[in-house]
Amino acid sequence: MDSDHESDDRPPRRPPSPSKDPYVYTLQSSRHASSAKVCRDFVACVLNSVGQWELVDTAALCTSELATNAFLHAEGDSVMLRVVIEPPRFRVLLYDASAELPAAVGLPEGDRLRGRGLGLVAALTDAWGTAEGDATGLYAKGVWFELAGKEEDAG
Repeated sequence: MDSDHESDDRPPRRPPSPSKDPYVYTLQSSRHASSAKVCRDFVACVLNSVGQWELVDTAALCTSELATNAFLHAEGDSVMLRVVIEPPRFRVLLYDASAELPAAVGLPEGDRLRGRGLGLVAALTDAWGTAEGDATGLYAKGVWFELAGKEEDAG
């Protein structure tokens, strides 16, 4: 039987034009002890899928630090993770319900086990900071970091 539509498994007639808009990937997670693993795995998956393998380890570690801080110090039942890709820049934001801003600190002296997270983020990333809450009002603030990836080939 003939059909008026094309099969979904045929390639498009011409490739789509690349978008100039940023790519945004969002994950909503419970604020739970497992949040750090879920968030870092999500970021690693996104970066691997767009070919930025060299950023995966650093981004996963820094994401884990932000998610751990949200679990230990924030309020509310959930966090929202957003990965914004505007090559060559990659920004990871983690939103939580606490209005209290994190303190910018250096790495602690000695053998202290706590207080190293944001110092690591500051040392390993190209930039980091805080953002206002999300547009829905569910989250009071975001903490973000940026990494520079490789430039895409122009050809």
